Amino acid sequence: MSSSDESGPRGRLLLVTAARAQARAALASAVATRLGRAVLVDGTALELAVTAGDAAGWDEPPTSEQLRMRLLRWSAALSVAETYQLEGFDAVVAEDALGDRLEDFLDLVEPEPVHVVVVADEADPATPRWGLWVEGTDVGSDVECVAEDVVAHLDESRVLTTPPA
Repeated sequence: MSSSDESGPRGRLLLVTAARAQARAALASAVATRLGRAVLVDGTALELAVTAGDAAGWDEPPTSEQLRMRLLRWSAALSVAETYQLEGFDAVVAEDALGDRLEDFLDLVEPEPVHVVVVADEADPATPRWGLWVEGTDVGSDVECVAEDVVAHLDESRVLTTPPA
């Protein structure tokens, strides 16, 4: 019997993404607090934990090393999230996954459904209109109210990462 069978159902996976690290971290933290049994996984914090190599910065277009480091960061965030999900925690990942990177991020979690929350301010216009979009100005002025709204509309944020059979 696996540990997820012993502790109850698997927790949900939520992605909060925004152009500004502070906006996504603040909203992700406020959402996680409202979910009760949840863990916050901040991709920026994981990147800052890297002590070797050049983890900081992002060029347009990104270099192959920047892409490799971003993939490593996402994989680490999702590994931490899954560890807690298996124990019944909801995992809220605060990560930079705008534009075509959103699809890349979701490819890593396939075949699991993901609750996607996009902070719309400064969002890359190429970002698919998946999940729940919130206005960035609201996040800055009243993150608590926006978090309440996100939790109240969590079903609307659900994105399936595999097509139905």
